[in-house]
Amino acid sequence: MTNEKATISMVFGILILAMTVVMVISVVVMLANGAKFVPVMAAPAISLGVGVLMYRSGKKSGKKSAQSS
Repeated sequence: MTNEKATISMVFGILILAMTVVMVISVVVMLANGAKFVPVMAAPAISLGVGVLMYRSGKKSGKKSAQSS
């Protein structure tokens, strides 16, 4: 992966992580207001995993391409 692609992957990973924070806040607010837990409320956990994997992939690839240059 080129350095530019690694940077794009890291940025998208950070973006997904930021959106995950918003989703978690929304779920906490809904539960605090008395909503019953439904399985869809577990979606932030999946999003968190995807974001972390994308960020780590970009970070690793960025280091490899920087070392090979």
